[in-house]
Amino acid sequence: MPGFSDEERERIRKDLIQTGRSLMFTHGPKKTTITDITDSVGISKPMFYRFFDAKADLYLVILQQASEEFYENVREELDEVTDPCEGLKRVLRCYREYLETNPLVQQTFTQDNYREIFRNVSPELLQKIQQEGVADILPFIEALQEQSDGPFAERDPATVLGVLSTIALQVLHKDRYEEYEEGYYDQIMDLLIISLAEGLTTTETQ
Repeated sequence: MPGFSDEERERIRKDLIQTGRSLMFTHGPKKTTITDITDSVGISKPMFYRFFDAKADLYLVILQQASEEFYENVREELDEVTDPCEGLKRVLRCYREYLETNPLVQQTFTQDNYREIFRNVSPELLQKIQQEGVADILPFIEALQEQSDGPFAERDPATVLGVLSTIALQVLHKDRYEEYEEGYYDQIMDLLIISLAEGLTTTETQ
């Protein structure tokens, strides 16, 4: 890129990602404009397109960054864990935290938002990213299954992974639960995680 050193290009790209993430967390991806981001970083709008083809491409990078943080958190939580039930509880708790602290990820579960945000991104690219995400988390599930001597070891890892969507549904309805009774949401999530982990890893044959 003419006029910039490699270090300057890398710094600007990081600034765009960090600023975009902060603004989108605060205002949401739909309300955050490219001008909002470039003004905060201190570059022109045309300069943005030297780094990303569209706002959606920046959004994808931010989501991937958040996913990598989630995988690292799971990796640390599972370090030296040998009990599959305890390990699955930790995976589910990490996923809960990942969703609760990341409104951008939450919005990808809402179909209308998903279509609006990624309308300019090719379906092939979205499918590739989704497949890579599954490929990154599956080894954690498979490692827990290898530690199990019960029916859990025989279940399809992708099906077990699909159980995580149950956690996502509860997070999306958090406000409704909190309207009912203080602490009700936390009680539901704690019981759900325990029930899922213990139910999947039980050594008793059905």
